[in-house]
Amino acid sequence: MSQHGSQNGNLNTKHTQNSDQMTIGDFFAYKNVFITGGTGFLGTVLIEALLGTSPDIGKIYVLVRSKKNIDPQERIKRILQKQLFEKHDDNTLKKIVPVVGEIGEVNFGFTNDLFTELIDKVHVIYHIAATIKFSSPLRTAIKTNVTGTMHTIEFAKKVKNLAAYVYYSTAFCNSNNRGLILERVYKSKFDPYDMLKWAEDDNAWLDFNEDKCKATIMDHPNTYTFTKNLAENLLMAEMKNMPVAIVRPSVVYGTWERPLPGWVGNANSGHLGFMAGFVKGVFRAMRGSQTAIIDVIPCDYVINSSLVMAWYVATRHIEQPEVIHCTAGEVNPMTCGQFCDYLNDSVKRHPPDNFVWKPIARLRSGWRYNLSFYLFHLLPAMIVLIPEKLFSLGMPHHTLFDYMHVFKKGSGFFDYFLHNDFRYDMKNALRINSVIPEKDRLRYNFDASQCNWSEFIDRIIIGIRRFYFKEAVVTTSWHRNYWKFYNVLYYAGYVFLFIILLVLMTSWFQLNIAFTITAIIWGFLVWL
Repeated sequence: MSQHGSQNGNLNTKHTQNSDQMTIGDFFAYKNVFITGGTGFLGTVLIEALLGTSPDIGKIYVLVRSKKNIDPQERIKRILQKQLFEKHDDNTLKKIVPVVGEIGEVNFGFTNDLFTELIDKVHVIYHIAATIKFSSPLRTAIKTNVTGTMHTIEFAKKVKNLAAYVYYSTAFCNSNNRGLILERVYKSKFDPYDMLKWAEDDNAWLDFNEDKCKATIMDHPNTYTFTKNLAENLLMAEMKNMPVAIVRPSVVYGTWERPLPGWVGNANSGHLGFMAGFVKGVFRAMRGSQTAIIDVIPCDYVINSSLVMAWYVATRHIEQPEVIHCTAGEVNPMTCGQFCDYLNDSVKRHPPDNFVWKPIARLRSGWRYNLSFYLFHLLPAMIVLIPEKLFSLGMPHHTLFDYMHVFKKGSGFFDYFLHNDFRYDMKNALRINSVIPEKDRLRYNFDASQCNWSEFIDRIIIGIRRFYFKEAVVTTSWHRNYWKFYNVLYYAGYVFLFIILLVLMTSWFQLNIAFTITAIIWGFLVWL
């Protein structure tokens, strides 16, 4: 450990002397990088960005899990065939080297030869791999998010020429607190080392249930934020006087500009999943209040921040992990009401090739949201359930009814963050953003204060059309006429609903009473 500290100290001293002159491209030149979570949404965008930092960047080792009947080389090959990488030639792409292993195993389960090679050659480590499901069983979350992090720490300590270690955390890891969350590691209520031991004890989990889980995570809303906070505490305890950075993004959307505007990857989870369903008119109600702040951040801003942080901690003496929030709420807030307005305006300007019903996002909360969900989401899904099964309509593995349950569950998880006063301090992030070399400042900016959210939502809507649904890039007159046609159908549906209700009521009541009752019921449903 002392030898590593000495080597790292010399590296930092050398870089501190040149930190004002060294660009981010200069820093990454001839550096070899190791990435966990490189096959995910953030990971793939990071790999592409690393290739663009310098033509002289070294190898990028990507930890790839072994999957049954799927060759790791083939997995990487499929990723590199995405439009994300189309500007890079074959020689550049050869720098990406898949290494088969498991984040949960000691030394990632590598052979001795491979592990020795990585110890000798790696300079920069990016740890992104995590279970991001809010509903993950606690033991699974600990093994992936805490034990996995411990394995990357052990690896970093053995690396002979470590220049930087960057951990992707989350702005929500301290959501058991209120008010302004600072850019520092908040002490966890449980010792992370005790959690590591507990996760390995099979007997301790024999009668573990949901009530015991809630008692363990206490005031954390879910196992994800709980274990992310534990992982940060582990970094704080293990990596003092090492070049370590912690990046905490908020809700990560598609890219603003790089490498492609509106890149959304698979767009099948989180809020991007909601937007994909919204574009097709499937998800129509968003849970939240008009004035609640929804803190979103473009994916490429998160990537830029992590590239900058690697350069930053490598070129200065770091006594403890450097923490930044990659968020927008404090410098460029967007309310849920504005978000829905932007969505509705954007999809009107850029409608998809087809949709189930006219896309419209309504903001609802409390019983109004629940009733709206059951009447206008779940009930239609139940109606089409039998045709879906009989005629193999819709998605191959899941029905619309299945997606509605996932949507409601996800909305419930996210509702916690919209109904509490969470604010994320950005003083350290803005300070570091301001010391980016002048030559790099525009390229690697991660300050979202000038982000035009309406334009950003436009890019995401077009990106979902283009990259996820494989539809037309350009909005044509055909799209606009298609929208107008469905718009007429949409309002005709209101008229049809009124007529159906009136016919039903007149079979039970006199016309004047039936008309009044119909108007009340119809007005309530429209308001809902």
